[in-house]
Amino acid sequence: MQAYSIFSITTFFPKKTLLPIDQYEIDLVKRCQNRDLKAMEEIVKKYETQVYNIAYGILGSLEDAQDITQDVFVSVWEKIGQFRFKSKFSTWLYRIAKNLSLNEKSRRTRRKTDAVEIDDSQAWVPVDHQSPEDDILAFEQQQILHRALEQLKESHRTILVLREMEELSYEDLSAVLGCSIGRVKSRLYEARMQLRKILKRENQ
Repeated sequence: MQAYSIFSITTFFPKKTLLPIDQYEIDLVKRCQNRDLKAMEEIVKKYETQVYNIAYGILGSLEDAQDITQDVFVSVWEKIGQFRFKSKFSTWLYRIAKNLSLNEKSRRTRRKTDAVEIDDSQAWVPVDHQSPEDDILAFEQQQILHRALEQLKESHRTILVLREMEELSYEDLSAVLGCSIGRVKSRLYEARMQLRKILKRENQ
């Protein structure tokens, strides 16, 4: 197996383009609160990939992540009247995604289901490639990451997905996870160290 650098974790997490919060998004949310379905459709289009990434990062299952993504937006539509603009809309949305994903994870654990199987037919996050060699390398990296993430405990896997993939700030992580910024930093450090150990073992 080709050796990969284990001390550059972010190379496993394709970066997304951050979209600024603007008045248009605020208007979208207000329109949703007034039960405008077209506005809700726009919110789904804007955030469905991010919500899916969070669900898949926590659950490790393509099918479950798709189901939870649908559940998240149903929940948002039902509860959007409760959003008071005291935080970023994305933070509120990510908290719902995280909670529903963890609830599903707990239900699966209680049912004592078999170990999660990763669907190898689709990469976790679509990535633009320039050559077949790039495709192969990226696919191999994705599979290594899948196996490593599945070995992490819930809290570590969740914070890595939110920080490394969705690039949430410490403040947003604190709001989504419901803990202090100090605890966010220490948990993130623990998660990165554990992931590095697992990646190192995977590459031996």
